[in-house]
Parts: sequence; C-alpha cells; structure tokens
Amino acid sequence: MINNETIYDFLLESVKGDLNLFYEKKYKTIPNRLFRFEKFEDVRLDTLEQNKIYMSDAENFNDPFDCLGIWWDTSILKDISDKQGLNYSLDYLDDQMDTMFKNALAPLKITCFSSELYNLPLWGNYAQSGTGLVVEYDFKKLDIESEFTKQLYPVIYREEREDISKVLQLLFEVAVKGQYHPLLRLLFYKNLIKHISWSYEREWRLLFLENENLVELPIKPTAIYITDRCNVENESRLKIISQKLNCKLIRLTPTKNNRSFIFNETLVEV
Repeated sequence: MINNETIYDFLLESVKGDLNLFYEKKYKTIPNRLFRFEKFEDVRLDTLEQNKIYMSDAENFNDPFDCLGIWWDTSILKDISDKQGLNYSLDYLDDQMDTMFKNALAPLKITCFSSELYNLPLWGNYAQSGTGLVVEYDFKKLDIESEFTKQLYPVIYREEREDISKVLQLLFEVAVKGQYHPLLRLLFYKNLIKHISWSYEREWRLLFLENENLVELPIKPTAIYITDRCNVENESRLKIISQKLNCKLIRLTPTKNNRSFIFNETLVEV
C-alpha cells in the first residue's frame, strides 16, 4: 500500500517507462470500498437512480487552491528563453503558464470519494449534518483495463505546493525544439495535490476529460447508508432506489455506552 509520503514518487513512475506497469501497481492500491457523501436533493437522487455520477468542474470546489497545488520559478524559464534568443519577459512567461494550465483544466471533470465511511466531518460537511446519505462503490469489480480504474487516484496532501520548476525546464527545452517529453504527463497530477489540512477527507478522485458532467457508471453501488437522522420521506425514496439498483440500504445509529465513536449498522428492509 502506498502512503502519502511516497505517493509523488509513485506517480513519477508513470513517466518512467511502462505506463501499463504503473496502472497495474496503482490498481492494487485502490480500496475495495469507496464512499461518496451526498445531500438529499431531487437531482442527486435522480442521478443515483440512473446509476450515473456527477463530475464537477474544479472551479466549483470548496478549496480555493484545488488543482493549484504547484508552483514554479519563472526565472528558470526566462533563462532558457534568453538562451534560445526568444527574450520573453517574466510577465509574459507567467501569463503563458497561467493560460496553459487554465486551458488544460477547463475540460477536466472530477468526482470525489473517501476511503472512510465513519468519517464524521464528512457526514457533517457533505451529507447535511448526518441527514444525508453515503453511497458505497467497489471499483475493484472492474478490471485493470477499465478507464474508471485507470483514472482513479488518491489525493496527495502536502504542507507546501509542489515545485515543478525542473520539470518545466525540461519541457520548455524540448518544446522549443518541437519535441514531446513524457514528463508532460506529470503536470496532470497537480490536480491531486491539496493542502494537508484537507487530509482528514482521505480522498480519492476520479478524473475525466469530458464534455458532460453526468457520467454513467459501469458498476452499481454496493450499499447506500443513512443515519437515524434521515426522515421517513427520504428513506422511502431510497428504498425504491436501492431496490432498483439491487444494493443494500443500511441505517447507521450511534452506539450508546461504548468507548469508541462507532455506529450500529441495521439492514433496512426494502
């Protein structure tokens, strides 16, 4: 299992030769249970009932630094520019870099999961203070060739943004010669770097270049979870949906007189 301290080195392997070997290694790290925390809204329930998932635009996330977990020393690019006789200004190079990353981000769609069901802040922040729902998926039901497992990544949590100056230096040097370097693929991983204060989310991300925000899933949920705060009307709607998707509906109730902050799990008859 890879951990957050070594994850970036692990991702570097994706540009060092056999990409299929990288996918094979990453596949082994995908948890069997990933959880999506949701509010009770008609549009979200309709999406769930159709076995689709909503892919968000990064600019709509609640983290102002989302997909911006990198920085670079523009003076390095300036030196290369001068050596090539291009004599670009620092401001021009910064503007070009900003434009490049904005254009690369525009078609990117992301949806988020957590590896923890009993993550109380997530229930509070994303599932309406515990009145919402959580949908469980097992992406290991898909094989290693599936685009859904290939594009599923753990988030990297850092105290500081990743310095990509040397990467850009190499890319710039080959670009002025009209060449391609596989390190270009590494810039994709900027979308996985978040500040360490978000580490409690234990996040995994599914990332696609899509025109549409709704994507049909190749697997069905394995379970839907609610708490004892869920009202009767919402629970009734979920009974219908869980029956249609052929997945379990489970009610979580906080344990009483227990040392640990855990729930009792009760299967809801549908």
